[in-house]
Amino acid sequence: MTEAERQELKDAIMQADLALKTKQAFWETPRNIVLIVAAAAAIAGVLGFALGQKEPAASTSQIMFPPGTVITIPHAPR
Repeated sequence: MTEAERQELKDAIMQADLALKTKQAFWETPRNIVLIVAAAAAIAGVLGFALGQKEPAASTSQIMFPPGTVITIPHAPR
């Protein structure tokens, strides 16, 4: 391999490397933004799930009667 061929091959490799680095630099920022948004969504989902598992702070009580119970409501005085 002559010195000219060696230099030509070196130039071709450098051009290919430059093209690759340009493509990588173009997609780096959008990829990082997507990763940040995905991480925030995952954290929000985990927090929402954890908060949804807790009992409500104030719950209304419900009176349960046995089956067949007859409930009569007295008339209000006039």
